[in-house]
Amino acid sequence: MRGLARYIPMVALVPMLAACHIVPQFSSAKSSPAPTSIVTTPSDTGSATSTPSTAPLGPLGVLPMPADAKPWHDNKSTPLGLDAFVEAFYVTSAWSTEKGLYKQRGFVSGTIQGWINADGSQESIAIAKFKGSSGAVSLFDGLTGTLKDSPAPAKAITDSSDGGVGVSHPTLDSDGDALAEIVAHTGVYVIDVHEWRASTPAPYTAKALLLKQYQGIKIGS
Repeated sequence: MRGLARYIPMVALVPMLAACHIVPQFSSAKSSPAPTSIVTTPSDTGSATSTPSTAPLGPLGVLPMPADAKPWHDNKSTPLGLDAFVEAFYVTSAWSTEKGLYKQRGFVSGTIQGWINADGSQESIAIAKFKGSSGAVSLFDGLTGTLKDSPAPAKAITDSSDGGVGVSHPTLDSDGDALAEIVAHTGVYVIDVHEWRASTPAPYTAKALLLKQYQGIKIGS
C-alpha cells in the first residue's frame, strides 16, 4: 500500500520501477488497508470508480476523497509549510536544493492528500500555492519537463481543458500497479494528480480528477 510519495527531480532521474511518485519517481510508505467491501460504479473508461463524497474541501481547497475510500495515513488536515511539503514531495537527497528553489518561487503553502478507492486503485492530489503566478509557472515547467523526459514505454498525455501535461506509465511497480500522472497550474496554484491502478494505467481517470480539482480552485479563487 502507498503513502506519501517522493519526487526525484530531473537532475537525479532514474528508471521508475517500484516507484510511487508524484511526477517521475517516488518511494512509498505504508498506508491504511483497502476496504474489504467493494462498491463501485462504471466510468467512461470501463474502470470502476468510487462513490463521490459530499465532505467539505480540505487544505487549499483540495477535493475530498470519495466517500467509500480509505485515506493514506500521512494525510494532514492543515496546509503544509515549505519544509513539510518539500520533505513529503521529494526524496531526501533533493530537499536542500528544492527548498531553495521553492523559496525563490515564493512558496506559501501546500497539501498532499491520497487515498485507496473501494476497487483497490489509489489516487493522490498535491497542491502548491505561491505568492505570484510566476512561481507556479516555474514549478509547473520543472515538473512537466521531467515528465516529458520519462523513458519508454511511458507515453505523454495532455488535456486541453486545463492545460494538463503528464505521462502514462504501463510498467508495473512492485505492487503490480501502473501509474498515470498529470500536472496543471492556474493562477498561483500548481496541481499534481496521480492514479495507480492494477495491471494497466488509467490516464482518463487521472485527467478527470485533475480537471475537477482545477475547476474547483478556479471557482474558489
